[in-house]
Amino acid sequence: MKKITFSIILLLLVSVSAISQRKYDEIVKTENTVQDLVQNGITGIVVFKEGGTVKGLDPETKKVVWTLTKDDFGATSAGDILTDPDFGKVFKDKSALTTVPGSPYVEAYINNKYIIINTDTGKIVYNSSKESFWVTQSDFIPETDEYLLTLKKDGDMAIALLDMKTGELKWNTTVDKAKSLFSFSFKESANTNIATVHGSVIYYLLYGKLYSFDRNSGKLNWKGDEDYSKFFLTQNDKNIVVVNNAGTFSTKQYLNVLNTETGKSIWKESIKTKRVVYLEDWGTKLLVAHYSGFNFFDLKTGEKIWKKDARGDGLKRVIPIDQDFLYVAENEMMLINKDGEKLWKKFIEISDDKEDPIYYLGKVGEKVMYLTGTYGNMVDYKTGVKLWKRNIQFDKDRPVLPTYDEATNSYLVYNDEKLYKFDPSISDKPEPFAKVNIKKEKELNSIELFPWGVVLSGPVEVMGVNMDGTIKYHLTYSQPGETSRRLLKSAAIAGSIGLGIGAGVSEVKGSEITMTYRDSSGNMRTSVVRNEDKNNMNQAKNYAAGAAALGIVAAKFNSRFNAMKQNRDFSYIFAKADSGEKVLVKVSKKDGVEVDKIIFTNNQPVYEIDPATQNIFYVSDKSIQIFNKK
Repeated sequence: MKKITFSIILLLLVSVSAISQRKYDEIVKTENTVQDLVQNGITGIVVFKEGGTVKGLDPETKKVVWTLTKDDFGATSAGDILTDPDFGKVFKDKSALTTVPGSPYVEAYINNKYIIINTDTGKIVYNSSKESFWVTQSDFIPETDEYLLTLKKDGDMAIALLDMKTGELKWNTTVDKAKSLFSFSFKESANTNIATVHGSVIYYLLYGKLYSFDRNSGKLNWKGDEDYSKFFLTQNDKNIVVVNNAGTFSTKQYLNVLNTETGKSIWKESIKTKRVVYLEDWGTKLLVAHYSGFNFFDLKTGEKIWKKDARGDGLKRVIPIDQDFLYVAENEMMLINKDGEKLWKKFIEISDDKEDPIYYLGKVGEKVMYLTGTYGNMVDYKTGVKLWKRNIQFDKDRPVLPTYDEATNSYLVYNDEKLYKFDPSISDKPEPFAKVNIKKEKELNSIELFPWGVVLSGPVEVMGVNMDGTIKYHLTYSQPGETSRRLLKSAAIAGSIGLGIGAGVSEVKGSEITMTYRDSSGNMRTSVVRNEDKNNMNQAKNYAAGAAALGIVAAKFNSRFNAMKQNRDFSYIFAKADSGEKVLVKVSKKDGVEVDKIIFTNNQPVYEIDPATQNIFYVSDKSIQIFNKK
């Protein structure tokens, strides 16, 4: 009798343990330790490397659909590549696998070779092992399904165009000696090396040098006379605006305009100015905003249009509104018209400190709203008079998180454990409609709006707050191990599910310089689409366009795309359970219910959350554990 009782108790304990420690639904076992894993955004194929092989796993069937081995990768590249002292610099920081956004491709660095794999078919589209050079940088061109490859061969640098349909190089053109180019750091080159395809011409800014190539033949049309850090094509297709630094430690920059046919300057001399922060192309003139002010310059001559610059020391940003310009200088803002005339009597102070970040600045109805590290308020657009006599004062050491409520044309703002509603129709500053107790406030990074209220979330905390200010739920967790745990690969996908579109916070502080296109009257030119604009498009739309352009089966991708669009309902939190185990917790944002809890065995888990199926692929030593959506 005692034995039977003990057996029943033991069975109950095992059952409880099994429920609390959910086991994987399926597993893919490998012969060697899995070293890397990524998921391609278009095909959904999960690619992983184990030992000397790379495999593709179908996210729906959970079966390996293709395998590549050393026989497919080939021998070590030809020539004396391995003895090149710069070779190790390039491969040192490279991940074994990298998925290419907007494409079905994954790049692999394996056995000292650079390989591009079509994840839809498992075919190696390009393999550097047959070449006598090595690839230092690759740039995918989605419009044409081509790759620009930066190559080093012996002492030379070259540019090659790779046709992804055939896997063959269309051309290979030597552009310079490698010695001068490699004076740049590789981290720096990733931020400055930019390629633009425009009709039959490819413009490529490579390690400070600007080149123009014939796209069909690879013929080098010209090489710029000076070093540049940025370039922009003008809407007339005849000119290129170039920006370059005056020196390594200088705060000044030079700006000039080149002829696209020759690469030569059309101005007598460059404009020497403080750091350029914003550019607009108005067809016949350029708006150039720099650190101390801005002005229009005649495109042909470089002469100033306005007699005086619109002044403002420490210029951070220029925001075009209709045909006016709202700009921020240090901790003040001003509105001017297209002729450079001030529309407000005086500058409006928007923060205590000129270094304070600006979380939001823009027009809301007939008001201008600002949210900075210290203040929040609204200003009448026409007069510049503050709508509220007193600013809402924020604690600058705590996050300021805004979200827009389209139904009421207002913003909900979080700071210092308080939630405010910024409504343009009210006559004085609002009192907080909710006061909350956040445990890890400095780590909060998202606020999302739902029909019932808002969700505040961070790496280990999620809270739902109803519109009446009551707390719907509040969950907090402990961090497991070191804070540098590896979540990088899953961050983008988990974010798309957990944060949703429009949940991020944009700081207007040292923003990347871009150029906006308008006609001569100042109207936005929607027909002019530049690479900068494309990079800012919604990534899912990029994926959809890429799928169509690259011939991925429409039905296959559309089903994934439609499923991806629905997934903003959950937070995924990597935490330490009460038992001490490391877990990935899936939390429903609707009600705060823990939908799922999966045990991980290390502080730096490698995993992917499929945005279409919500299945989780987790690397565990010599296997990939698959946890189905729950």
